Amino acid sequence: MDDSALQGLYDHCTPAQRQLTLRYFEQLKFSPEGWKICAADFTQKRHSDDQVKFFCLQVMESFIRERYSTCSDDDVLYLRTLFLSWLQTQCNEKSFVRNKMAQLYGLAFVLDYPLKWASFFADLLRCLQPGLAWTVDLYLRILLAIDENVVDRQTIHTAEEHARNVAIKDNMRDTCVPELVESWYQIMVAYEQLDPSICCLTMDVVGAYVSWIDINLIANDRFVGLLLKYLSVKSLRENSATCLTYIVSKGMEPLAKNNLVESFFKILVSVGVFTSATSEDMDVDFETTLAKLMSGMGCALVTSWNKFLKSNDERNLRATREAIESKVPYLHRYLSDEDDDVSEAVIPFAVQYVGILKHYSRSQGNTESIQSLLCIVINKLKYDESYNFTNEGEEEALFVEFRKELKVLFDNIVLLDPKLAFDTVQSSLSHMLANLSYEPFMNVEVALRAFYMLGEIITEKEFGNAGVEGSPWYQMMVIVVESQVSHYDHVAVLLEFYEVLVRYEKFFVTAKHYLPGVMDCFLERGLKNVHITVRSRLCYLFCRFVKTLKNQMDGLAKQVFERLSQLLIVFPDWNEVGAYFTGYDLMFLYEAAGFVIVSCGLSPESSGDLMSRVLTPVVERFRLAMTQLNSTEDMQQQETLAQSIYNLLSFASRASKVFVNHQQTKQSGCLNCFAEALPAFLCGLEVPKQKELLQSGVRQYLHRMIICLGDELLKYVPIAISLLLKDCKSHDILEFIPLINQLITKYKERIAPFLDTVFVSVVQTINKCLNEPCDPSDMEEVRERQNLQKAYYLFISSLTTNDVTQVIANQGAQFLEEVLGTLITGSVEFPDPATQKLCFSILKKLVDTWACEGGLHGFPEYMYKNILPACFLAPLRATCDLNDGNAYLMLSEIAGVLKAMLSKRGVEMVLYLQGSYLASIRMPPLVAQDFLQRLQHTDAKALKPYLKDLFLELRTASL
Repeated sequence: MDDSALQGLYDHCTPAQRQLTLRYFEQLKFSPEGWKICAADFTQKRHSDDQVKFFCLQVMESFIRERYSTCSDDDVLYLRTLFLSWLQTQCNEKSFVRNKMAQLYGLAFVLDYPLKWASFFADLLRCLQPGLAWTVDLYLRILLAIDENVVDRQTIHTAEEHARNVAIKDNMRDTCVPELVESWYQIMVAYEQLDPSICCLTMDVVGAYVSWIDINLIANDRFVGLLLKYLSVKSLRENSATCLTYIVSKGMEPLAKNNLVESFFKILVSVGVFTSATSEDMDVDFETTLAKLMSGMGCALVTSWNKFLKSNDERNLRATREAIESKVPYLHRYLSDEDDDVSEAVIPFAVQYVGILKHYSRSQGNTESIQSLLCIVINKLKYDESYNFTNEGEEEALFVEFRKELKVLFDNIVLLDPKLAFDTVQSSLSHMLANLSYEPFMNVEVALRAFYMLGEIITEKEFGNAGVEGSPWYQMMVIVVESQVSHYDHVAVLLEFYEVLVRYEKFFVTAKHYLPGVMDCFLERGLKNVHITVRSRLCYLFCRFVKTLKNQMDGLAKQVFERLSQLLIVFPDWNEVGAYFTGYDLMFLYEAAGFVIVSCGLSPESSGDLMSRVLTPVVERFRLAMTQLNSTEDMQQQETLAQSIYNLLSFASRASKVFVNHQQTKQSGCLNCFAEALPAFLCGLEVPKQKELLQSGVRQYLHRMIICLGDELLKYVPIAISLLLKDCKSHDILEFIPLINQLITKYKERIAPFLDTVFVSVVQTINKCLNEPCDPSDMEEVRERQNLQKAYYLFISSLTTNDVTQVIANQGAQFLEEVLGTLITGSVEFPDPATQKLCFSILKKLVDTWACEGGLHGFPEYMYKNILPACFLAPLRATCDLNDGNAYLMLSEIAGVLKAMLSKRGVEMVLYLQGSYLASIRMPPLVAQDFLQRLQHTDAKALKPYLKDLFLELRTASL
């Protein structure tokens, strides 16, 4: 091997050396003798460096994956001889090298066994040297690699691979499994003291294989005796418990499974495996493993219970329930463990156990068990004192995920007995809020959190809602609002308090007298809180709160606006760490301001003045930022200013969200405020610097103004569209199409004259982007190209759907034919049936509009020549899966197109089909006659299933 070409393997290498090594790797991969060079280098230990060894194995891996199945018999024999020699010669390799070696065995195994290398396992066992730890280690790793390729359920297999794997397992069961199992037992006995790591690896192999081999080979006195003994050996106990978990989780008939689980359970309890969990030498990892074992036994019994329930086997159902209940004390113990890993390990059993309790009525003695589980879950939801709220890291992220799992369990428990759950949470919350000065934050937070979660799971049908005076929810909200919890100085408690206020906002519809105090909480202690986390979340929550209660704020709104407007004048540097509000936060406050203004109930003139107070500073700051952007060449400063400009445009857009149409905007007196800001904002389209971000901001504002300004926007449309189309890139067009489609949908024929002038420009811009070179291996670029094509079809669809199809016809015959050609191509060749369906939908609309007598000149001829063939070509393509839901929907549109053509051209079309087209596609006469009958006498809905059967039949006939 060329040592100079291997320098790129090392950490200290240069980029040039790394590139040279990559080229050398590709050269060896594709060279007929490259893999042999690497095999010889590895086997003869010409290089001692592990990186070079791994490099050699990677080249060999490429050969096995790509060329081994077609190589010569001599090469196959050479590789097998090499593999068997490794079991005798390749000692003291690093773990990652041994894993790669084992992977090569596994890859060759699935290609050759059992047809080409029936003696694979016999050869392995023959070459195995039980007294040498390294050869045993490699043997075990090979077995794990085979499991990964053949059995591992986390590996996704094709149907062909699945069939291959079934055949492999069947052959192994018939020929070699007993010998393999015996080798495992002998290895465990030999290495339990000599090398515990080998013994542990063997138990991993047993756990992997037990799911599909005869359980009696493992669940016997010899193996179980060893595994039980290992539970008391510190270096072996975790792997032993894991192996036992795999054994009890094996798929079996329910009665046999119950007997297996119960026999294991009794033995484990009798030897004190579970009761010794409090001993001094207990560590969290082993405790977690035992929890998984208990969870595995519990889940196995629940699976049996479900099978007995399905078969109405009452006797075994009762026995299984009793067996499950005997595990519940251990479930409680592990679930309540102070370590979250231990608790998390039994959540699967807990969820399934709760599922069983749903089957039994509350009168059957379940109350105590339900309450116990509920209290455990609520307690486990608590934050730990060490939780870092200001700088959340990996530990915090893990706890957040754990909380999500607990919430699923909480929800299921609550559904068992909603009243019990409500009473439990109410008692806890009342106590916490009455003793705020004494309770640590985690207790207060979890009480609020539990109350919040109740509202997500308990329906109003059971307890009414918070807006019903005297209801349980109402009473709880009175306790919350009248407490001093808003003064509690902890981020988690404050956030949960405000979440509760928004969750139960209906309370304030009835209890309006609490609104002033709650608004004070939001505007003073919330939005002005010292913690940025609280302020940021409160911006969103305050916006939601105001939007929901806008009709209840009449006498309070003006005061709220005055206090809120003081926060809107804060314009931070949005890239500055620790800013009072981020730009994203302020978007919610501007949206809230719009709703507050409308809630004031003022005259249109006064409302306009308030909106002007909101928007004028935004426009002024926009102009200043634009001036600064135009004058600077510093890229970092440009990016900061562009982001600031984008945020300002977003503020104005958000302030308009209170208005749902032009009439409402006009009646409010705020229309002029937004209209006057528009010319200033359109200047953002003229600046070449940071164009993408600025155009995105302006487009956002234009989307809103289409809704708010009505016809008053039309005079600005030509300049806006021309600037947006200038020097467009693919991404820009993708963002532009939804805007032009919204304009078409809103203004329809009123915008048709303008569309006549811009249609060609839009289409040519799209085509220019589509015709740019595209790397087919760059999947992101390919997806963007397809998305752009979809956007184009959506644009054409918008024209046809909104009755401005004349815009297409007005562009001249040549351009019209080009557009129609793109629709034909899309309907037949586009690799997405949903988009094909869209194209056929457009074609149907064009047929309805242009194919009638006196319609568009020349269109009927085009229809027969191109649209009709497309209706047959698309579903007959090999890539079209007619069993796919979207493809079946496409058939609906094809049926619609065919019926539309028949409706518009009548007998003429029937004669064309009968005398020309159907014969040209070699449709059998009887089939053609049946097709014509169905087409004429069946509606489009009934025609769809017939077309599916027809095209499947025609495909079969053409094979």
